[in-house]
Amino acid sequence: MAEELFMGFDAGGTKTVCLLGEGTTVLGRGEAGSGNPRVGGVEGFRAAVADAATAALGGRRERRITTAWIGVAGGDTPQMQAALSVAAESVLNAGRVSISHDGRLLLAAAGVSSGIAVVSGTGSSIYGRAPDGRQVTVGGWGHLLGDEGSGYDIARQALRVVTQAADGRGPQTRLSEPILQAWGAATPVELREHAYPARPVTQIARLARLVVEMTDDDVASAIVARAAHDLALGVRTCRQRLGSRGWTDPSVVLAGGLLSNGSTLFVRLAAVLEGLDDGYRVLPLTVEPVVGALALAREGPVEKEEETVSATDHRSEQELKESRS
Repeated sequence: MAEELFMGFDAGGTKTVCLLGEGTTVLGRGEAGSGNPRVGGVEGFRAAVADAATAALGGRRERRITTAWIGVAGGDTPQMQAALSVAAESVLNAGRVSISHDGRLLLAAAGVSSGIAVVSGTGSSIYGRAPDGRQVTVGGWGHLLGDEGSGYDIARQALRVVTQAADGRGPQTRLSEPILQAWGAATPVELREHAYPARPVTQIARLARLVVEMTDDDVASAIVARAAHDLALGVRTCRQRLGSRGWTDPSVVLAGGLLSNGSTLFVRLAAVLEGLDDGYRVLPLTVEPVVGALALAREGPVEKEEETVSATDHRSEQELKESRS
């Protein structure tokens, strides 16, 4: 008799990844385009899930999936999650489909059921889950409204310090030459020609790696330090909004292109968090997030609907500053 099949999906802004599992074995893997509904809408999400699932199933298309778990970037609200659930159920032969914030996958992939997940890539976001299932999201507002500590935010600050240095309004920085080279500009003045009309967010965010890797430049170092502070503030805000019930040195999982284990931003953020009085246990993400989705599918759905905490604690920034002084 065949064992039950499970599917885990990571529906991100760039691509959607699916893993098919039977017991503890991974049977197949599939990839498709963006599954973020903010990018392609609900129909784009539906198509990405269908394509990734088909690729993962291979010749097993007729077998029924016991549970499919889909972590979705851009599926934060209950209304959106309900719409995405209907869309996924229409293309998956599954007994149960669960939709969650993609930050939930990071915790599961790191082997923890509760904690705080921090992502810093093109954008940034923070997700927290308490031991009793209550959950909070902080940040994730997009490049115009927020995304502090993200690749875009770091790159935008770097571009500004380069132009300020060119004017004499700011200190000279060794960032100027690599940024000019990256955009094919001979002088800072030419940056205008490359920046407008506005480049895609992802293209601008790529400059962040130049900043993070330039550890011997005071200006670059200050930008990275600010990013670490902003992300740490988000972590502490997340924890305060969830409250202290059952929390003892909660795990903080760091993920995303700029928070790879050992990166300058990883080291800076870990140092800030581990220096705070309330205590955190920092973990790098060593496997891809979709591994967490498959683990959650195997565990099955939660017994009760999870509560999303919406109240904001405005004391966080002041307390973070005091703890660092």
